[in-house]
Amino acid sequence: MELRIRLLLSRDDWYHQRGYWVLASALRDAGIEVVLGGIQTPEEIVQTAIQEDVDIIGYRIMDAAPKILIPILFDTMKAEEIANMPVVVGGIIPQADEVVIKEIGVKAVFHPFNTLEMIVERIKTIVLESRRQRDRSERSISD
Repeated sequence: MELRIRLLLSRDDWYHQRGYWVLASALRDAGIEVVLGGIQTPEEIVQTAIQEDVDIIGYRIMDAAPKILIPILFDTMKAEEIANMPVVVGGIIPQADEVVIKEIGVKAVFHPFNTLEMIVERIKTIVLESRRQRDRSERSISD
């Protein structure tokens, strides 16, 4: 049985687009359904994730401050009751910011020189782990 995944891919600016499009293409080639969010605020990302019923959010950050955007994203996700949805981040992320956003809940941070194959496999693993956790939670609630 093939793992079916819907991923929302959003970004923070009009520039540095090549990696966004290359990644979207690689994810689609790997069988992942990609919803292109384009340039979105954290609040818009959450609304799109809900409307599109995605499994995971991918947020490409190049120009903005991840330590500011990611807490807003997670606060909005919590308010909209999708706090358990996994989030991955890619782009130019300073090491100190990477530590902070992982502590907040980001599942993985991808950098420009990570291979597309590694990114695809990591996303599949994260979604599979998320589904297993959700299934365990649902079973314990029904018991």
